[in-house]
Amino acid sequence: MSAPAVVETKNQPRFNQALLAGRVNAVRKAEDAVFTEVTLPAPDQYSPPATVEIRSRKRLGQVGETVEVPVACGGYRGKSFVYTDKETGERFNRRPVVNSYVAIED
Repeated sequence: MSAPAVVETKNQPRFNQALLAGRVNAVRKAEDAVFTEVTLPAPDQYSPPATVEIRSRKRLGQVGETVEVPVACGGYRGKSFVYTDKETGERFNRRPVVNSYVAIED
């Protein structure tokens, strides 16, 4: 028995990539990068929508416009900090994880 043929297309997502869609809230430029703040649709009527920032070389859209952007997903570990539990007074070291999204541009 032979294995099915796998056809790879240009639009097919690869590992650590995603397609983000949402409304542009704000756009800012820093040096040679453009940072676009996008609010994603809420999964249901009881959940708040998520907001992400996408870095790109060129502007992705105007404020208020709905966009679809293929992105490479990444991230890094942020600076550690000390957290004190308000109920017990116990102190913990925490280190946040910061997600980053970079637009895949042709």
